[in-house]
Amino acid sequence: MKVKYIILIICGILILSIISIILIVLLLSKDKKIENITYLRFTYTTGYHMNASVSYEIDLKDNKYILKIKPTDIPEEETQEYILSKKQMLEIENKLNKYHVSRWNNFHKNNKYVLDGDSFSMNIKYSNNEISASGYMMWPKNYREVKTYLDTTLGSLYKEE
Repeated sequence: MKVKYIILIICGILILSIISIILIVLLLSKDKKIENITYLRFTYTTGYHMNASVSYEIDLKDNKYILKIKPTDIPEEETQEYILSKKQMLEIENKLNKYHVSRWNNFHKNNKYVLDGDSFSMNIKYSNNEISASGYMMWPKNYREVKTYLDTTLGSLYKEE
């Protein structure tokens, strides 16, 4: 009789432990809402020649969102600056949330079998949180959508002289 109770208690403890682990995993994988961005930097490569990279950097300074754009095939010296409105920043935050970019945090993957591929990096500081992600021939979920959105929205601001 005692053996039955001991087995039941052990099974109960195991079941509670498994349920607890599942709940913890679900809570930790939940998206953290990206809002009140103070810094964002997104870069990616576009080839293997000089200036073959794109970079967008947004920095909050003196209550102004300063955007620096360096398109592909343009030297760093020709980086242009713009001021983004709060409305534009809210739109960017909404898109980043739509594509679950907060889940990118700690994505740092490399395809060791590719020797001359493309790479990216994303760093965001917001509401006492940070997102750091990078990859070489490996991309987080929704990477193409985020890249296309930023290229369309921010990249289109660059004015060629």
